[in-house]
Amino acid sequence: MSYGIAGMIDAVIAAEDTPARIQLKRTTDAITSASARDIGRSVGSVAGNGALAAVPGAALSKVFALHHLNKARPRQTFDPPQVGWVRETVRSSKPWKLYNDTATGARAGHAPALTRKMPDGSTRPVIFDGIQADYVVDRKWKVVDAPRARAQLLRQSDVLAQHRLTGVWEVPSLAQKKKALKLKKI
Repeated sequence: MSYGIAGMIDAVIAAEDTPARIQLKRTTDAITSASARDIGRSVGSVAGNGALAAVPGAALSKVFALHHLNKARPRQTFDPPQVGWVRETVRSSKPWKLYNDTATGARAGHAPALTRKMPDGSTRPVIFDGIQADYVVDRKWKVVDAPRARAQLLRQSDVLAQHRLTGVWEVPSLAQKKKALKLKKI
């Protein structure tokens, strides 16, 4: 025995001996006194059955989707990266030093570092300027296209890939941004 509006409609339709006007009156009474949940369930059931009747392929796709549901695997989770802090040895009173020291998540006299695994099995730190949530931040006062700058870009890219992190280069101007984007394309 079903309850709610669907049960009432079934009971009304089943009563063949009852005149149509009485059946309609009972149906309207059932609809007006039904809860939002009953109405939603009835409308969803009618719409779903109508769609399955109109498009038989939809029924096959539902069965196919349920078949693959058992094969769904949980997302792989990774341990958070171990960010170390190394002492900075660079001392300067120039503007670029102040710019780097004021990066988000920076500590005075220390720099966040990620450990990079080398092909021979050894490890080396790769230093950034700050940390913001899951991003490591490296600030560039001036972007230059030099062998050392390219090597640093490759080191940072490699360690970020090893730790499955995203890095952000922050630059002070649009001109420096253009230079950084050009360097990344090389």
